[in-house]
Amino acid sequence: MATISEIAKAAGVGVGTVSRYLNNEPHVSEPKQKKIQAAIDELHYTPSAIATQLRSQTTKNIGFLVSRITNPFLAALFDAVETNLKARGYQVLVSQTHDDPTAEKRFLDQIKTHQLDGVIMASVEDADLVRQIAAEYPNSIVLLNEEIEDAAIKQVTLDHYQATLNGLNYLYQQGHRRIAYATGGDFPSLRHGQSRTQAYQDFYTAHQLTIDPNLIYPKRHGLKDGQMIGETIAQLNRAQRPEAIFTNSDEVAMGVIAAVQAAGLRVPEDLAVVGYDDQPMAQFAPVPLTTIKQPVRAMAEQAVALLLQGLNAKAEPVASKRDLQLTLVIRKSA
Repeated sequence: MATISEIAKAAGVGVGTVSRYLNNEPHVSEPKQKKIQAAIDELHYTPSAIATQLRSQTTKNIGFLVSRITNPFLAALFDAVETNLKARGYQVLVSQTHDDPTAEKRFLDQIKTHQLDGVIMASVEDADLVRQIAAEYPNSIVLLNEEIEDAAIKQVTLDHYQATLNGLNYLYQQGHRRIAYATGGDFPSLRHGQSRTQAYQDFYTAHQLTIDPNLIYPKRHGLKDGQMIGETIAQLNRAQRPEAIFTNSDEVAMGVIAAVQAAGLRVPEDLAVVGYDDQPMAQFAPVPLTTIKQPVRAMAEQAVALLLQGLNAKAEPVASKRDLQLTLVIRKSA
């Protein structure tokens, strides 16, 4: 393979001039450009991909950080992001934190070592760390379906507070007053699901109702968690049992439905159930699921566009606020 020195000799110019031409830098005259390109063609010169990467400090690698990729909603979000970036010549590396700030730090450190050009974060464990890295490497991080207040970070945020209120108010309008609540985070929450949990608390205050701590189910994520909740509810006597449950995951909601039906309770007559995300399987559940629909494709497109714009790469126009609305989909479970 020819070297830059051989190209320079054949073209009758200096090595520095060839280097500037290969890196698309200014101050190379048109005649010299033609001579260099002719020498490149004659000697069949191919620039080293690794050398080009080192010069430009780009890897074409983008990180995607989630708490659990086994969550069908997050898996769908990753698929949409990966498809979008792959079409633009990027490779996407996914990592799970499992709610561990240390795992988050290890992954984000790859920005510092130039193993990743940037990261799209669909979960945040340590907000202070994310702020710090975003300040050191501006435009390298985009938050997707997560929010850090007062941070100079591009964020794709949806109004989960209002969407949760809409779901709870719908249950209230159906006559339900004892409404259980299942969340993937803590209760009360300072991180995961904070806005949704705040909406639940504010809903009870607005309607002058009292939250029953026995009807709060924190750190529940999947079908088995939902089944455990359903089994617990089914064992309660009628006075203690909730009339409805608002869950922060379609998986949890469907697990609840399966368990209470197995125990002889009817949905929605004995227990109304609302999920979150509107995963494809929600409409095919034994009792089609009432849920909050998240606009996965628009969210992914927005996050990719914001990140690539920050990296000075080509990107599609950013989605509108209307594209990013959450909507209540009413089916038979509530």
